[in-house]
This record gives sequence, structure tokens and C-alpha cells, in this order.
Amino acid sequence: MDQFDEMLRRRAKEEPFPLPEDYAGRVFQTCAALEETRPRKRSPYRWTAWAAAALALCIAVPNVSPAAAAALEDVPVLGAIVRVVTFRNYVYDDGFHSADVSVPELAGSQAAQVVNDQVQTWTDRLMEQFQQLCADMGESYGDLTVTNSVVTDSDTWFTLRVDAVETQASGYQFSRFYHIDKATDQVVTLKDLFREDADWSAVLTREVRRQMEERMAADSGASYFPEELTEIGPDQNFYFNESGELVLVFDEYTVVPGSMGMPEFAIPAEVYETLRK
Repeated sequence: MDQFDEMLRRRAKEEPFPLPEDYAGRVFQTCAALEETRPRKRSPYRWTAWAAAALALCIAVPNVSPAAAAALEDVPVLGAIVRVVTFRNYVYDDGFHSADVSVPELAGSQAAQVVNDQVQTWTDRLMEQFQQLCADMGESYGDLTVTNSVVTDSDTWFTLRVDAVETQASGYQFSRFYHIDKATDQVVTLKDLFREDADWSAVLTREVRRQMEERMAADSGASYFPEELTEIGPDQNFYFNESGELVLVFDEYTVVPGSMGMPEFAIPAEVYETLRK
């Protein structure tokens, strides 16, 4: 098969193989016809035929026509394809202390490698702290668990969440969120969402404090520490939910008692939309 492909490429360079001008149009007409005549119950064979026709356009045209190959090189890439390709797992157990650390490995873009480096640096620091903890605690029990999940993976945006739980006498949960703008292939932090001249930190801080007070007024069992929130920093954890709202996430114990876990605050778009880039 490789020899056949090589022969096509060589002949494409040496001989003029003019394709009909409407070649690509015929392929897409065929695809459209298949779609229009599909049975009431979708057939996997019909989808396969559509995919085969599209694949023929992507493979046959560049291989046979040098001009078509050159034209395809000018088609802009819509965005990086970021994906989790593997995990590095670290497991430790000495009878008193245990660690289970799963570190994701991203691929598909330069920004993915930047995120890999950042995640590795953070998890390395956690493991060093855990090793020191083991030495200090002696035969007292303690453990470290690190897990991860993909929060968002759209055509234009990718968000990876890494969660850590440290347990000694009690547990402490904290997270880090890593974002990639696929359109620009850049790693994005919270401050990157806003114009440089915008006072976004003050605006978001006021809104989070307002929501804290509102929640405590509505629920006598809710407890927040609005006075502890002096300002929203440039590296504040965040993500976009399914409604497209900006959600700010706080580590355990930072602005609430440990019993309330990791609080989240969805910020309405009208609060910050005029501050966005």
C-alpha cells in the first residue's frame, strides 16, 4: 500500500493529471444525495459511504493533483486538536502513608506542552511536600490523592481540571484549572480574558462578595468569609459552564469553613462582558 501511494505521488509530480473542474463538487453532491435519501432509521452503512466519499476528496485530490495539494495547504486550521494521550501514575504505600497521583499528558499543540510542564511542576511540588510530610509524621497516617478530568473540549476551548486531596487528621481539597484557547494555541489565565485597562478584579470581587451575602441571607446554615476575599487574583481558578457563564472556584478553607468544601460562583455575563477583550 505504501508503494502504491508513493507511485501516485511521484506520477503527480512528473505527469499532468488534470482532474475535472467539478470533481470536488461531484463528491459533495454524492454526499448530499446520500443524506437526502437516508431511510427513516439511520444506517451505519450509509454513514460509512458518506465518510468514504469525504475521505476520497481529502486523499485522492492531493495525491493526484499537485495544484489541489498546494491549495489545501492554504486552508486555515480552525483550532488545535488538544487531547489527553496518556497518564503517569505514581503510587506509594508504606503502611502509614499512601499516595496515588495521576498526571495527565496532553498532545496536539504547543500550548498542550506548556500545560504538561505546568501540571508536572505542580504535582512534583505536591509529591515533595508529601515526602516531607511522611518524614515529619512518622507513624501517623496521611495520604495524597491527585486526579484529573477534562471540563471543556470544544472547537475553540479546552479546560483540564486537576484535583488534589491531602489527608492527615482531616482532609484538604484543592484544584488547579488549565485552559487552552485552541484558536490561538495559547494557555489562558483569568486575567487574559479581560482588557489590560479594565478593573476586572474589583468587579469580580464585589460580585462574589455579593453572592456570599445573598447565600447566607437565604440559608442560615451557609457560612462564608467575604472579609477574607480581598481581591480576585490573575490566576484565580475558573471555568465556563454549559451556559457559557464564567464560574470562579475557590479551594477548601479559603473563603468558607472546610465543611462547605470548594465553593463555586457563577458570574452573570452582564457583570463582566464590557470588560472582555
